[in-house]
Amino acid sequence: MIALVDKSMKMKNQVIFTHYFSDINNLLQEDLHSYSCIFINGHDNGKPMKLSYEMLEKLWNFVEHGGMVYGELINCDDFPSSRLFGFKQDFTVTHRRLEKLVISRENSYCKKGQLLEWHGPFITGFTFDTERLLNIGNFKETHSTDEEGKYPGIVVKNHGKGKAIFSTFSFLGNEQYWALRPNWLWNQVINWLQTDYHLPLQSKQPIILPTKETNSKKTIEKGMNWFLTSGILPKEDGCLGIYENIHSIRSDISKDYRPDCHAHTALLFYLYGEYANEQKWIERSNNLLNYLFEAGYQDTDPDSATYGFWKWFQSPKRKPDQIFSDDNSWVTLVLLYLYRKTGKTEYKERGLLTAYALLQTQNKNGLRPECIREQELLDNGTAYFKNSTLASMNPHFEAIVHAAFIQAYFVSKDDAFLQTAYQGTLTLLENKRDLKFMYSKTAGYSRFLLSLAQMYAVTKDEIILKGLQEVLEYLTNHQHDLGGIEESDNPEPDRYGTEDTGVFRMNGEGIADQLYTNNFLLMNSWEAWKATGDPKVKELHEKLVQFLASIQITSSKKEFDGGWMRSFHLESGEYFGNNGDTGWGAYVIESGWTNAIILSSLILKELDQSLLDL
Repeated sequence: MIALVDKSMKMKNQVIFTHYFSDINNLLQEDLHSYSCIFINGHDNGKPMKLSYEMLEKLWNFVEHGGMVYGELINCDDFPSSRLFGFKQDFTVTHRRLEKLVISRENSYCKKGQLLEWHGPFITGFTFDTERLLNIGNFKETHSTDEEGKYPGIVVKNHGKGKAIFSTFSFLGNEQYWALRPNWLWNQVINWLQTDYHLPLQSKQPIILPTKETNSKKTIEKGMNWFLTSGILPKEDGCLGIYENIHSIRSDISKDYRPDCHAHTALLFYLYGEYANEQKWIERSNNLLNYLFEAGYQDTDPDSATYGFWKWFQSPKRKPDQIFSDDNSWVTLVLLYLYRKTGKTEYKERGLLTAYALLQTQNKNGLRPECIREQELLDNGTAYFKNSTLASMNPHFEAIVHAAFIQAYFVSKDDAFLQTAYQGTLTLLENKRDLKFMYSKTAGYSRFLLSLAQMYAVTKDEIILKGLQEVLEYLTNHQHDLGGIEESDNPEPDRYGTEDTGVFRMNGEGIADQLYTNNFLLMNSWEAWKATGDPKVKELHEKLVQFLASIQITSSKKEFDGGWMRSFHLESGEYFGNNGDTGWGAYVIESGWTNAIILSSLILKELDQSLLDL
């Protein structure tokens, strides 16, 4: 017989048991020797359970006579409990931040040094007379490490004929069981515990599964349903805007508002309305943009230094401050594209307002800083940036500006937009050795492809075509057999634990990024195919369509079902990556940047339209 003591009932689906107790004190009346194993979940509302001396006496006797005790997050700050479990607690419970778990020794199922993730509480301390199975530490690596770790994770202590096994972290009783990653390696750990330590555990059933669907129409419908059921829309009709994302670690909704996410989603809702012939989606698109207009995200004061620019988030500051080139350009591109589709005058006026604000701060090489602060404009004026040679040289920021300028050229017929975009694109191509990348070269080149494709479509310039082909060759060389682009060439592999880092460190880790690479590449490779008609481009795009359709999430958790997380591990076929980005992480589901861009791209393909078409 097997006893489970778990007031929270979190362990019930992870343990094979015969008798359940909600109160540890009920065991005092039991003959413990009738059980072969006792599981105790000590975690209750953030506080580790304190066992009475009488209970510790019974457990000690039970183990010495051949029983097995598994304890998790039990208070071990005294001698009796710490000597039972072989773990001496030195501080109160803390919460996992960037720590990971490492396999402490070689075994039949896992290799020493393999890394795992969890989310939840843990207790720090030290061990004695124990065998360590898992350790906790701050490891930068993605898959494995040579480091031992700082704190014990799971330890085993022999007592007479039996054993006490102790977990210092929330494992079997984890409230967010989906956060135990990678799933395949955790199941190997479970197999290890089952076989070598005779713990009657259930295999870990994934809550996040790729659909393995390859029908784009079904992918589109499932994705659109995510917008209606996940909670990402404060109000279904879009009149209250849209939240930014499902958080990477907490898996709850991040209730931030960003104009670029609104623009991406407004683009999607319009395209889906056209695709499905449903006017309500076009109205939702308009409502999202109206929310931005009415909430004052754009500076419409002609006497202001930041006139025409947008706040990049819902900022209490009255005027835009951090004026990111890509964020402002996405809003511009979508507004002007939707003006061309709908004829709505306000879209044209607001879109051109930002386009000219960008143009007036673009330098003679057609480039700009990635971000301009309000104070810089107040101190120096727009002429400073127009005459400056300082620029980001980063396609992540520059390419979308040039694409927005092409839309502005179509709407305004002002040749300055086209010439500036052309010059900027040439400058990047002529100085490829000086290009800068944020997360990876694969991500940067995926973004660069949009301006190259659209510039070639408009100009048919052979220099642009040559650059386009070189970028496509690089991306094709990193396309995995599954169709996704594998992240490569991280410019700062040791930049871990800060905002804005990649989800891999070194080449060959087998990670596909759906926040910065494959999502945008789906749209941009489509634009490149429409511009060139090159069958090699079509092949890259078709493989990417199949990949992204197949990894769309199926889950019982509504926040996940129908979305795409950022990091997908190509070899194991599950969402996993290096979670060192404290801002967006490996498991974020972004409303605009990921879901809306992917679905918009699929719809453009179904409609056989380019963003340059009417």
